[in-house]
Amino acid sequence: MMKKILLIIGLVVLSSCASKKEKLTFSKFIISDVSGHTEIKVEENGTIYIGENLIGVIDKEGMISTKNGTVLAEVLEDDVILDGDGKMLVSIDKKGSVENSDGEFITWSNDGELLKNDEPLGLSIFPADENSYQTASLLLYLHLAIK
Repeated sequence: MMKKILLIIGLVVLSSCASKKEKLTFSKFIISDVSGHTEIKVEENGTIYIGENLIGVIDKEGMISTKNGTVLAEVLEDDVILDGDGKMLVSIDKKGSVENSDGEFITWSNDGELLKNDEPLGLSIFPADENSYQTASLLLYLHLAIK
């Protein structure tokens, strides 16, 4: 009987782990300015660097944490971003687009250039992979808000 209970508990734990929903897609990328200076670098495993400094990690389930484990933000399934206290910050769609409170539309071009109302902002992502645009916009938003 005890073995059956342990087996059921194990299956429940495994199924809850397996049910984590992937909310973000990204691969390794760099966001740099027009002079080629790296602003943000994300490794394949989600490790985040600002310049050369290890800052934290982002996972595909939508959690962004500092290197010390403090949650900075979380992405919900409807692309709403919450801060570590659960307060809504912004909504960033899968293409990395956001409309700010001033009505300005910020998005990525097909070439990976960051645009505000179709005007270049002086930042680019390499490689220009639209699967990374939402993650890149989220990290830029957090970086600029904390800076």
